[in-house]
Amino acid sequence: MNNIIDFTTKMLGLQGIEVIHTNVNNGIFIVYAKLVFSYAVCPKCGKITDIVHDVRVQCYDHLPIWGKPTLLVLPIWRFECECDPEHPFDKTYEFIRKYQRQTIPFEEYVFDLCSKNTIQNASEIVGISHGRCQRIFNYYAEKYVKSKEVKPAKYIGVDDIAVRKGHNYKTMVYNLETGDVIGIIDGRTKEEVMDFFNNQAAEFREGILGVAIDMSKGYCSAVLEALPNAKPVIDRFHISQLLHKLVDDARKHIQNKVRKEEGDKDKVFGIRWALLKNFEDLCDEEVFKLLKVCVEYPILGECLYIKEKFNAFFDITVKEEAITFINSFKELVIESQIPELQSFTKTLDRWLPQILNYYDCKITNGPTEGFNHKVKNIKRRAYGYRNDRNFEIRVKYECA
Repeated sequence: MNNIIDFTTKMLGLQGIEVIHTNVNNGIFIVYAKLVFSYAVCPKCGKITDIVHDVRVQCYDHLPIWGKPTLLVLPIWRFECECDPEHPFDKTYEFIRKYQRQTIPFEEYVFDLCSKNTIQNASEIVGISHGRCQRIFNYYAEKYVKSKEVKPAKYIGVDDIAVRKGHNYKTMVYNLETGDVIGIIDGRTKEEVMDFFNNQAAEFREGILGVAIDMSKGYCSAVLEALPNAKPVIDRFHISQLLHKLVDDARKHIQNKVRKEEGDKDKVFGIRWALLKNFEDLCDEEVFKLLKVCVEYPILGECLYIKEKFNAFFDITVKEEAITFINSFKELVIESQIPELQSFTKTLDRWLPQILNYYDCKITNGPTEGFNHKVKNIKRRAYGYRNDRNFEIRVKYECA
């Protein structure tokens, strides 16, 4: 019997206790243990005392043993000290956090499960409540995030993300160099973003040199007003995305016209992806079909030429060359007289300084979009979050 007790003591892997009895009840492995040393250190004067005030028994969840849930039954001793006999104190166990009803190894096991599963799945695996599981995860996730060395941010990305239906948005702020989440802002208006930046330390605000954003007036104004040394950078791929949308709008216009006049929209409808893809990525069948339609409808041919012409913009590395290219490209669009594309020249004029800031900072919104995709997956795995704090902790932990 003593060999079994000794083996169980080693299985527990806890210091300062000795197993005195074990039992199995309703599939739960119950371990009764006692203190190895019956004294305590007074938290007020630091002296050792062995004056016992009273003893009670408390149960704690521990790691499963032999595939069974394990319950650890421990005596909680209260000691008195000569320095203040009217205020007894509990002897604490190093493997149990204050006010908790589970051991630290059990909490670390739960945290590991929560990191790889949803909170609901983890709670079902270990057999504890959802709320208790969430509290354990939050404690260790926050502890990990705080322990991580925070590097000063020079270049950041700002973008919004929908957290639930009904135009409910949050603005994500990322460190583009490390991938860390700097902050999660409720809403996406200029005032809300400015409040976030103004609440940051002056050292942080003055250290930001570039901010990658999409074509949002609110974000741009907030950056210019709240971050004195930062340059807002419009992502060039958002510009390309807008051009592709306008080219597709022109195709839709021709498609509707063909459907009304000829009663057949398929020959224009079927070339959508061939028109929007890079020409060098097309297969022979797509090239043949696209060129055939472009010969029949010259406007589509012009759209294709303008779209492909703009791709050269991504190969430019010098600001002066970029200015020359944009000016010549605007003339090309104006000469085409394609109605759907004329607004694109106004967009280039409106955002030209922010587009050209790329050549000073060399940052894009690509990493931000990747981080947003990761955040969406976090939200999707949990089927949404009702508690904003839980959502923020999970995002900061997984992106840390």
